[in-house]
Amino acid sequence: MRNAIYAVTALAVAVAAGCTTPMESPKTEPVNAKAGHAGNGETISYQGVLVADDTSKPKNDYNITINYELGMHCTGFDFSYCCVLPPYNSIQSQVIKTATGKKKWPELLEADKNDPGVLVDGNKRMRLAYGHVDNTYSEGNKLKYWDIRYDVNGDGKYGDNESVANAYFTHLYVYKDLQGTIPEGVTKGDDAKKARVGIEVPIPRDNGPAGAAAPSPMKAGHLHYTGEKGTLVFTKSPVLDDVPILLTNPGIWDALGLPLTPFNDSAVAKDYLELVESDIQPFQEAWVSLVDADSGAPILDSHSEKPITFVGTNPIDVPNCANCHGNERANGDKYQLYKQERAFWKGIGASDWIANLKATSISIMEMHDDHNGTDFLKNYNPNNRSSDNRIGRDPILCQKCHADNVIGVLNSQTHKEDGKDVLIPPLTQAIHTVHQTKAPMEDAEGRSAACQGCHPAHRQDGSMEGYPITPDGKNAYATRDNRDAAGGCYVGRDVHANPNKDKDGVETEEHLNAIGKWLQANVSQIGNGEQGKGLWCTNCHNQLTRELYQRDNISQAFKQEGKTLRNKSLEQIAAGIGVDMTTLKSMMDPKVVPDAKGYDTPGKSQILATWAKQRTVPDIAVIALKGNGPMVSKDMDGDINVVPLSANPAVDIASLKLPKGATGALAVPYEAATHGRDYWLSAGAPHCADCHAAPYVEGQGGAAFPINQPGKYSLMRYTKGHAGLACQACHQSIHGLYPVTTVADLTSYRQAPQYNPDGSHGPFKCAACHEVNENGVPWIADDDEHVWEGKPILDDYEGAVSWMHASAPDLGGKIPD
Repeated sequence: MRNAIYAVTALAVAVAAGCTTPMESPKTEPVNAKAGHAGNGETISYQGVLVADDTSKPKNDYNITINYELGMHCTGFDFSYCCVLPPYNSIQSQVIKTATGKKKWPELLEADKNDPGVLVDGNKRMRLAYGHVDNTYSEGNKLKYWDIRYDVNGDGKYGDNESVANAYFTHLYVYKDLQGTIPEGVTKGDDAKKARVGIEVPIPRDNGPAGAAAPSPMKAGHLHYTGEKGTLVFTKSPVLDDVPILLTNPGIWDALGLPLTPFNDSAVAKDYLELVESDIQPFQEAWVSLVDADSGAPILDSHSEKPITFVGTNPIDVPNCANCHGNERANGDKYQLYKQERAFWKGIGASDWIANLKATSISIMEMHDDHNGTDFLKNYNPNNRSSDNRIGRDPILCQKCHADNVIGVLNSQTHKEDGKDVLIPPLTQAIHTVHQTKAPMEDAEGRSAACQGCHPAHRQDGSMEGYPITPDGKNAYATRDNRDAAGGCYVGRDVHANPNKDKDGVETEEHLNAIGKWLQANVSQIGNGEQGKGLWCTNCHNQLTRELYQRDNISQAFKQEGKTLRNKSLEQIAAGIGVDMTTLKSMMDPKVVPDAKGYDTPGKSQILATWAKQRTVPDIAVIALKGNGPMVSKDMDGDINVVPLSANPAVDIASLKLPKGATGALAVPYEAATHGRDYWLSAGAPHCADCHAAPYVEGQGGAAFPINQPGKYSLMRYTKGHAGLACQACHQSIHGLYPVTTVADLTSYRQAPQYNPDGSHGPFKCAACHEVNENGVPWIADDDEHVWEGKPILDDYEGAVSWMHASAPDLGGKIPD
């Protein structure tokens, strides 16, 4: 019965989820952002002092936080052959008006109720202009997306707006606006009334896919406030129409889904074919400026008397596919077409890197045709001398066949196996399984190097010294430790890999649970005086996180009230998930288990268990049953819809009221609701609560269901903490948490000192927004009311930080009152 079909399914993280809307433009005509921006015609930067004369007071009138919720996006930029993930980078911000006295409170500012583009502070009306330093456009010599034709409506002709950019998100739709409104007279599920992204609502060139309701251009734009409902679109699952997808939490200012590339304007003032790998700048500098709502004039800070501008990280990088697929490493002697493709591009003046990228696309499609019986290259002629549409067909968009929660595609196509229709596996499962099995690239410690070998590892300085993968696709640290690499978008970057974190801004304990303590002692060795190398990717991304999640039934997340294994001993955790201690340790620190061919071994490798067909897939919700299966109905278009009863799958089923005709109820797994299973969702991704003790954990889910769930820990990117601030506002985004190292990511390193009066590089300190005493604790703390573990927090900074986390409203991502 666990395979009973469930209705509400899980979509995607905003990694790439696009959206749209036909909603009318705001009544007030937006001012020109560039004209009113502080950096117009000059260097765009934070204009305040880094270290204030008085570090006990906020140094800014307003703090504008800047983050992209994933901490890193990885995609290509030439979609003329194929595409695994589209370009999609958001800017997310919150605006805090800082305290102006010892007993004054900071204030989190919101928008005009009638205009989500106008920020209101009393009688002041302002806008948040945004952009990227030296990165003002994409399509052209940085990106091949809108200019690549694609028959979006399938009529055999290319019409207006028919391009890859408009083909990618056609599964997402709205009925009226980005708040999920169903207009009067419209029936939910009516396909004829859906406005689909890229079809009824085409995506403008160099814009995010949100349409007129929330314009997100690369240049001259303003952030949009998501309001009480957040930014919401719909998609369709195998068992439910109108599955809600929350792209951005309520109460956030954002520019949604920008087609950002890692190429600065100044670096690519040349032909596209001349790009080289060192041109990549993965930690792009997003800027946000406060300007007058009507005139566009910059708002000046009273401390510096300079325009209010903040600069923060928007990370985007290019994967390393060409290191294997552009040579013999992946192709061997069998696949040869890549050589001819490379020769063609070299012959017309392409750099080695561009030629290898082009050859890589052909390599991947040739191998896919051979292994899976597809005909991607049926019309490909390597002797064709044209540089336009060399494969003789529309580009291959992987999610047209593979389900992929990350962009909201919840349905897979089928293919034939032994004469039977078999569901095509989720894209992330298919890619990770084959690559980890065939090319695990273990280091001397047994950990796979495929994580940073495949995913990007470029640095802001452009240097390729110490790069983790060699040009011929080998692990550069095979005889050493993967963590010895020079750093990149994940490894050697954030607080989890920063041995100097306690000297550069953290100043508080790690607050670890039993799993975290084991990892600190046996893997990380940071924070315990050992000056270790930090965590590896698989210490977080593994099957253990799902096992813990499945057994949660939390009533108050920050205090960890309710049922959970997370606060138990290792022995209790092992018993709770049904494994022995040896297995638990292998789950906490997964290693490659090579067979005679050097492949990783399914059934033995805990790395491969993360992507296995047979594993625990956490429950998504409780649905109604009728007879021997789910209770279903059909909408006006004939789509099947199950009946969800509770978004908390751990609820006491006996407490639920059954609908008329139902004979029972059952909690069903995510794979019953989406062919994308639990990948990219709260159920299938790492949590702070996996390793950290309460209250240093995420809140419950709820607002973004089915991406997250009530009764379960949400992901950090969807969690709000102190006073409604997003966790990422104070800590930055996952993979790039403060304090970062200076080796890879100078953008994030320079970001934190804009807020902290003492110029430190760690998370926000209380003094960023409050006036504080000599202990760094806000003067507004009360000896009777603000107590942690029996002690007033006014004299205890560590206690104050713990109290702040523990007292956060656990509202599932909603805006607190």
